[in-house]
Amino acid sequence: MEIDEILKEIGFSEYKAKIYKTLLSLVTATPREVAKEANIPITRAYEILEELAKEGFVVVLPGKPVRYRALPLSSAILPILETKVNKIKELEEKVKKAEEEIALSPLPKKEILFFQGWDTIKKIFLKDTIDSKLEILLFIRFGQMDAEMWEKLENAIKKRVNIKVLGPYIKERETTMFRYKNIGCKVRVIKNFPSFPLVTFSVRDERLV
Repeated sequence: MEIDEILKEIGFSEYKAKIYKTLLSLVTATPREVAKEANIPITRAYEILEELAKEGFVVVLPGKPVRYRALPLSSAILPILETKVNKIKELEEKVKKAEEEIALSPLPKKEILFFQGWDTIKKIFLKDTIDSKLEILLFIRFGQMDAEMWEKLENAIKKRVNIKVLGPYIKERETTMFRYKNIGCKVRVIKNFPSFPLVTFSVRDERLV
């Protein structure tokens, strides 16, 4: 049923959804009537009805006994969905801003190291990742890394090191791109950028490697 899907999406528990739907069908009812119709313990019915009233899904009708009336779906739920949409738009703007910051981050010139050979690359990668305290900027082509290198990156993120990754979009390497995202890196992928340098480098706490 579509209403169940909607209520689940906005965070309703099973009991909460049952009570709200029951009240919609009854129009107005006491907590006891709602509990009986929904087959829910009376104490839980009281608690959930109060919760729904505070959240604006039902209104309290004074009297003895107190009765509750459910607001229509359009009045109660659409404002919540609008809020969620606005929040998503806000997050999209923040993502765009973060991407711009990564692209425009100046490369410090304090110390520059050049090296070659996989063993040397891995050794320095591991050491510098472990030693980084604040930020790591990776300019890469999303090539494969071994398990130990991924582990050190994840450990750095757990230590609250801010890791930003910039590289060209290569369809065959989407899995690697998503893996960086999944472990908590901020990733920016550049499309239609054929001249991205073949060499890869990184900046770790203002040290260019």
